Amino acid sequence: MKTVLVDDIIDARPFGAFQLLVFAVCFLIALMDGANIQTMGLSAPLIAADLKLGAAQLGPVFAGSEFGFMLGALAFGPLADRLGRKTILVFCTLLFGCASLATVHAASFPSLLLLRVVTGIGLGGAAPCFVSLTTEYVAERLRARVAALLWAAIPAGGVIAGFLGSQLIPAYGWKAMFYVSGGVPVLAALLVVLLVPESIRFLLSTGRQGRRTERILARLGMRDTATNGVRYVTHEVETRGLPLSLLFRDGRSSFTSLLWLAMFLNFLALIAVLAWTSTLLRSVGMSVADASIVMAWNNVGGMIGVAAAGKLMEKLGTYRFLAAVLATGALVVAATGVAAPDTTLCSICSGLAGLFVGGATSGLIAIAAMGYPTAIRSTGVGWALAAGRLGGATGPLLVGALVAGGHGVAQTFGLIGVPALLAGVAMLLMQRSGPSLDAADPSMALH
Repeated sequence: MKTVLVDDIIDARPFGAFQLLVFAVCFLIALMDGANIQTMGLSAPLIAADLKLGAAQLGPVFAGSEFGFMLGALAFGPLADRLGRKTILVFCTLLFGCASLATVHAASFPSLLLLRVVTGIGLGGAAPCFVSLTTEYVAERLRARVAALLWAAIPAGGVIAGFLGSQLIPAYGWKAMFYVSGGVPVLAALLVVLLVPESIRFLLSTGRQGRRTERILARLGMRDTATNGVRYVTHEVETRGLPLSLLFRDGRSSFTSLLWLAMFLNFLALIAVLAWTSTLLRSVGMSVADASIVMAWNNVGGMIGVAAAGKLMEKLGTYRFLAAVLATGALVVAATGVAAPDTTLCSICSGLAGLFVGGATSGLIAIAAMGYPTAIRSTGVGWALAAGRLGGATGPLLVGALVAGGHGVAQTFGLIGVPALLAGVAMLLMQRSGPSLDAADPSMALH
């Protein structure tokens, strides 16, 4: 029986129409992750007024989706390595879409908090699936770049929500934004069902070969896809044991620990900025429309940063580059508070904060996608994202405590920047104790 290595087939092919289709559908789902975060940040003051919520209650509301994201990533990442990326992606996308739609009917603090947690669970379950599904259909040499471009959808979603919110919220109220951020994911889930196949690497690594793999190989451009007399395999070896324990085996212990730490600190700063900037700026007299524009520029910067991160990592390396990016991000986050309430200066600082802090996020995701083999990739990405979203849940709560404690806007933004600086230190430690993981050299990825 002839043996064919599917990895060689994928690596030999360019980024063609099939890969673009998978990327586009997953990009749409990631887009709604960013839109959802921004929608809540822009709507929070108005929701608080409608539901008569105090400032102290906004912290848990902001943190609720991040806590849910953590739970979703922890639970559904390993499930995707068992049941398949596509199945879990469809379910979780429908879950966060429906929860977003239901948010317009929230009538109290408990119901709003519950819906934000459920929304986060769906987002957290979808994220490792769309990262794994997309990167497993592209050549190894392109994986870091594609993962970074895919993550660019999150700030891009924030950009769209920011500019859309500046028009929709004054005209139609905050509920209009949730109708949009809930309806699009439902449509995206349908597109996954109709257009996107399961990861062929996953199918082969779990011993599933047949008509499904024939159809997928045909879509990859192979003319003869008959499986009779041919055994298609992947270079990934079957792994035994609990997926979580495998993240710390074969030299991955230091890599995993420092990746989780960097993700936690980076997301703490990132989500605190996204969740609280609008409210903080409004507290010093900025209008809703101007605050929306400031936040939109944050996401414009983030979109550019995350799109460029993969390419820059290929040219400049990984750890030192990300350390420098994070340190710069810490400085411009602090500068935002000094610039308030000047809309132009705040927009510049906000855009640079998105460029550096948001750009670093995509670099960290790319590291996770490159650093783990197929059998545990969704688990690795999922748990790294969970560590990040734990930081994301912590950030809004800490800022809420700072605000309740009477800290000024400038001091609050300065403190928000500190975790980004510490995440840069974690990158330097990873360079010293972790493996070489230059994106330009895929052979250095951990297998």
